[in-house]
Amino acid sequence: MLDEAHERTVNADVLFGIVKEAQQERRKQKLSKLKLIITSATMDIDHFGQYFNVKGMYLEGRTHPVRIMHAKQTQDDYIHAALVTLFDIHRNEPINHDVLIFLTGQEEIEALAQQIRQLARINNSGPSDVRVFTLYAQLSQGKQLECFMPVPANTRKIVLATNIAETSITIPGIRCVIDCGFVKQKSFNASSGLDLLKTVRISQAQAWQRSGRAGRDAPGKCYRTYTKQAMTAFPSATQPEILRANLTSTVLQLLALGIDCYSFDFIDAPEQQGVVSAYKTLEKLGGIKSVTVPCITTTGRWLAQFPLEPRYAKLLLTAPSFGCMDEMLSLVAAMNSDNVFIGHADKSELASLAHAKFQSKHGDHLTLLKVFATFQKIEKTKIWCHDNFLNIRNLTYARNVRNQLQEIATRLNLAVNSCGDNLDAVKKCLISGLFENIAMLQKEGHYLTLSGRQKARIHPSSVLHGKYKPPCILFTELVQTEQNYLRQVTEISIEWIEEVVPSIKITHK
Repeated sequence: MLDEAHERTVNADVLFGIVKEAQQERRKQKLSKLKLIITSATMDIDHFGQYFNVKGMYLEGRTHPVRIMHAKQTQDDYIHAALVTLFDIHRNEPINHDVLIFLTGQEEIEALAQQIRQLARINNSGPSDVRVFTLYAQLSQGKQLECFMPVPANTRKIVLATNIAETSITIPGIRCVIDCGFVKQKSFNASSGLDLLKTVRISQAQAWQRSGRAGRDAPGKCYRTYTKQAMTAFPSATQPEILRANLTSTVLQLLALGIDCYSFDFIDAPEQQGVVSAYKTLEKLGGIKSVTVPCITTTGRWLAQFPLEPRYAKLLLTAPSFGCMDEMLSLVAAMNSDNVFIGHADKSELASLAHAKFQSKHGDHLTLLKVFATFQKIEKTKIWCHDNFLNIRNLTYARNVRNQLQEIATRLNLAVNSCGDNLDAVKKCLISGLFENIAMLQKEGHYLTLSGRQKARIHPSSVLHGKYKPPCILFTELVQTEQNYLRQVTEISIEWIEEVVPSIKITHK
């Protein structure tokens, strides 16, 4: 049984193809039938029906009715529109009707939460009150759980959330939903070779998912900060991840199973440019012989052993030769966890001071390594994380990932050595896997990525932001908002690039 089919993650799409192939293979061998049940609240049932050659079945849900209200005019500032709508609800709706507001990310959520609290203190002259809670992936587990707890009598619960609250979870008491109509979505640009994090319009299916959150416990209302006409221009369904994701990991895993991406029966086949881009990256990583002959190599099979993106797996394969396997196991594990730093709106100065203790002059990767290395030595981790505004859940997850990666490294007979204070070894090793994520400083003050020639600046969250600008940097991802930002940045030497990856030629000016 495959549930939440509408989410259309890459892994889900690969699984659909594999189970379909398994069904066909069992028929050929005249074995007992493999029965599949695929379910979702908002799936495109005709599309799935054609793919599996079956008829779908609709089951009537038991949710309560939700009254939908759209903005009469287009709103230039959806955050302000949400704020005005919230206080209109607060004036006119019963105090026990809690509110869920959908926004795009942590910064928006924390800023609006602070604004609501301030306005509530100024305007609140009666017995009623509001309690504001936030819900997003980077929030500590304890803080996430707070929004599920009951609030005192004569108090309205207001939850500000990302699309983490769209499906799967139900927050008790929610009777009103305010939908901003936007979401942050990660997409891969095959021509530039970079992952982009952009704010985009939600799909109509997502809009209905969001409105449904108001009708879980009782009849509710959904206030949309966009017009009814604007919604008709929204895509009907969320674009499948496989059509916008970096396919390098997927292509490698399929090759390890003896499956060529070109011949695999996807429910929605990825664009050829994306597949070619994945093959090119795998060729540079040594995972396949060539783009024209995409046969998996011994290195490719080793890369496929790690449950990681191939570029991160490459870091672990090359780390012993740089003498920094111990450090790279920790760093890769931490990079594959969610953000370990916790921002605090009311204690921002204290949080900044606590985080400053771990800052490395070399950049964000070595700062993250320092945080995780210290966490590994601490006994009372809960108190330490609380005092240092660090996410214990994400750090504990990283520790578990590290243990798993070390087991695989041991099985592959990879030497677990340490570079000690020789941090240049860690930075050189980073180039071996993240060579497509290098940017050079330009005379105008911005950076230009070597891959894709994208103009960008260092993200404000970086330890290097607002300080000395290194001539050459390596980054983890490019974020596209009102301008391009490079996130998780580390200074590297230009001379190291050709030394570590001879195929990359740098023109010295």
